[in-house]
Amino acid sequence: MNPIPKYAGSDWLEDRGFNLLQVLDTARLPEELIRLLIELDVEVRKMPRLVLLGMGGPGLWNRIKNNLENSPDPFDDDAVSSVHTLAKGFWGCREVDLLYPGTLPLPLQKLGQFAGWSHPSPLGIDLHPCYGPWFAFRAVFLIDTPLPPSAYETAEAPCQSCDTRPCESACPAGAVQYGSLLDLQACVEQRLLPYSGCGDRCLSRLACPVGKQWRYSDEQIAYHGRRSLQSLRRWRQQAQGTSQ
Repeated sequence: MNPIPKYAGSDWLEDRGFNLLQVLDTARLPEELIRLLIELDVEVRKMPRLVLLGMGGPGLWNRIKNNLENSPDPFDDDAVSSVHTLAKGFWGCREVDLLYPGTLPLPLQKLGQFAGWSHPSPLGIDLHPCYGPWFAFRAVFLIDTPLPPSAYETAEAPCQSCDTRPCESACPAGAVQYGSLLDLQACVEQRLLPYSGCGDRCLSRLACPVGKQWRYSDEQIAYHGRRSLQSLRRWRQQAQGTSQ
């Protein structure tokens, strides 16, 4: 993994658990990404830089886990606060356009793949070359300061060198198959079953050998898993209500 670029505030970010940072020149974004952002009414061409901020491993969790009850969305709130401190306090930006977290359906996977952060996997989530499935986007934002763009990370897609494919055998629903997209319907149905074993965690994700040393703690896995399961249950209730 390439080290985080040493922009002003980089050490501060790493201490806070944000150990993934990518500064992209908006003029060099591929046309597909430009089109997708314009369709979301993002005026990407008006700002010189698009910044990706993420976490790999449990560092961010370890810092905020004792304050989870202070906010319904502690990860998002912490990311938003950190973005403004970084952009305005360290980088001297006058204008910051926060795209994520928020309500926009940003193409996060495509952004990550372009930046070299992630590669597709049969899990339905992308894998980071170093952190494997144990990484996440925490913020995406535009800035008016033309910082030097980051070097793009380059590495082989982790799944290409995986011979044992433990993610396949670990999935009780058979939803994970190498070379295929995740069978989302089978995955959701399995997760919503009582005592499915998949409610608050993905067994296939746990079986993935990439980045095992960066695996989240059981406490963190359960926290994210429960929130995801709650969202699935709300979605099912809304779908059932609509169909009646």
